[in-house]
Amino acid sequence: METGEASENKGNGENNAAKKGRGGAVAIVPRPPFSTKSGKPFDFSRVEFLIVRRSATVAAPGALCFPGGGIEDGERPRDAVSREFLEEVGLAVDVGRFLGKRQTPTGAPLFWFAADARSDDPNVELRPQPEEVAAVEWRTLPSLLDDADFLANNREIVRKIVDGEITLAESRRFKTSQD
Repeated sequence: METGEASENKGNGENNAAKKGRGGAVAIVPRPPFSTKSGKPFDFSRVEFLIVRRSATVAAPGALCFPGGGIEDGERPRDAVSREFLEEVGLAVDVGRFLGKRQTPTGAPLFWFAADARSDDPNVELRPQPEEVAAVEWRTLPSLLDDADFLANNREIVRKIVDGEITLAESRRFKTSQD
């Protein structure tokens, strides 16, 4: 798995996939008012993240996963995430940190991002699109690790986040008088 901002801009990274019009993009979004932009680490036992249950008409029906979807021709993965969140759950998001690239079980690239809801309301209205999403819920990351309905490729990245191998929060550097 490639991780970090540098890998996002590699020749085989985000921009190349957009030109080919293939692959998918997914984001992990904390429940407001929590934000990945705070620079503070998350208490994963407390902070909930947006999860969808897939409808009966899509691949892996009934499975739990993070919202996201296919990248359209000429679209950047981060733009696909914004579009997919609006289409699938009616939530406007600000896409932030690139978390890495993986492959789907079919071999297509899957780009992972951290993102934040544009609303700071913890009860923000979500409008699941029934053709793709059967239900939406907010869950802690540890609760997903033991859920048999949670997609394996989502479980893998959540394990790395909970174990501290991947950081959701954007780091903040503060200048000191010695800088």
